[in-house]
Amino acid sequence: MPISFSRILPLLLVLSFVAVAHCLAGSVEQDVSVTAVASGNAYADASSLAVELQRIGTAIKKEKANAANMAALRGKLPTQWELTTAERSYSLSAEPLRDLLRDAEKEKKPENIATKATAAADWAFDIANQVNAYAEAQTHSTPSARPALDRILSQRDFASVQGPNRLDLLRQRVVRWILNLLESFFRRVGRYPMGAKILFWLIVIAVVMWLALTLFRYWTRRAALEELQSPDAVAFVRTWQEWIRAAREAAQRGDFREAVHSTYWAGICYLEDSGVVRKDRARTPREYMRLVSHATQLAASGRSTRESLSALTAVLEQVWYGRRSASYQDFENAMRKVEVLGCQLK
Repeated sequence: MPISFSRILPLLLVLSFVAVAHCLAGSVEQDVSVTAVASGNAYADASSLAVELQRIGTAIKKEKANAANMAALRGKLPTQWELTTAERSYSLSAEPLRDLLRDAEKEKKPENIATKATAAADWAFDIANQVNAYAEAQTHSTPSARPALDRILSQRDFASVQGPNRLDLLRQRVVRWILNLLESFFRRVGRYPMGAKILFWLIVIAVVMWLALTLFRYWTRRAALEELQSPDAVAFVRTWQEWIRAAREAAQRGDFREAVHSTYWAGICYLEDSGVVRKDRARTPREYMRLVSHATQLAASGRSTRESLSALTAVLEQVWYGRRSASYQDFENAMRKVEVLGCQLK
């Protein structure tokens, strides 16, 4: 299909305009740069520009009593000062200083001329100080600053200072994803008032149930611990024979859990009466096992005594501490273990 010249003419005009504008911009930029260099107002470092501003301020202060001299100084000022550094190029307009000098020229009285001229000189000095501060900052920012900083951060005082690792970043992403998901969910729920109310009450009910379950577990565990701790008075008053009698009575009642518990204490009381361990009801079953394993009073029967106490402790922990239901077989096994310990059951 042939392309009409009338269709491509606007496109050619636009492209031509862009090309001309680009050329003109480059030409203007080059002309400005050349003019700046030619007029002597281009500086390659901030210190040179600061010296020039200081010179201009000093000259204004020197000629501040003469309006004609103010006009001469104003005529010598460039339109702007150009500063080129390694980072970028800066342009500083001289119009504020020109305006101050022009105000000084309009005054008739010498004291008024001096006041306006002093303001112009102060402006030049202030800009010179700012340029000097910039030059000092550039001087201190040397390539050796980074190695010095690395050397300081490598000291022991900064050993714990470190950026986030991959795990931290992954954790942050996961947390952010969860928060965004919750925000989106609640935003959608907020569009339906009835659904929001239902969700609110479901959350309240779930929290109440969780608190109730936590309190129930706490009270159950506390009751179990209180139940596990035998009263000192009863523990010390009863002999191992009385513990055996209490165990048999509990078995006759069908309370095999209490029967196993009493059988265990019968074995402990027998070991205490035999001098294998010292009486101390603050000990735990595991502590009794450790004492028996290190007892020097046990001779030939030492191994069987340790094994029997270990088995007796295991069934006690399962039935009493673990609150597992006990059977008659558990009671019979416990009685056989205390008999091995030395208790005469017949």
